[in-house]
Amino acid sequence: MTAEETKPEVKGIKMEEVEKHSSVDDLWLVIDGKVYDVTPFMDDHPGGGEIMLSAAGKDGTQDFEDVGHSPHARELLKKYYLDEFAGGVGSGKIATKSGGGGMSLLAVLLPILVVALAFAAKMLTA
Repeated sequence: MTAEETKPEVKGIKMEEVEKHSSVDDLWLVIDGKVYDVTPFMDDHPGGGEIMLSAAGKDGTQDFEDVGHSPHARELLKKYYLDEFAGGVGSGKIATKSGGGGMSLLAVLLPILVVALAFAAKMLTA
């Protein structure tokens, strides 16, 4: 038996596939370990479709939770369910027809890391 034959089959949708659906007229989002095709909801989203585009190509769970969606919104999300999320990390190379896209994790974490390092340096020299 080869190593290829012993690998367990990965079920669900990988981030690589989610990234292929990151435009205004074709948008999939990852929220709470599930993948949703929210394309039909783009025009109806109370905050506008651009807000959902900002979560394209990444795990949008934190963005979804930060807004504090209502129980009705959570129930509505079920309507757009595609499959479980199989994992993976976005490439940061999201191309959308609107010119927008998700912010890379590095762009978010880098400023936090710089502040933390400055604080640590100050504490060590004090």
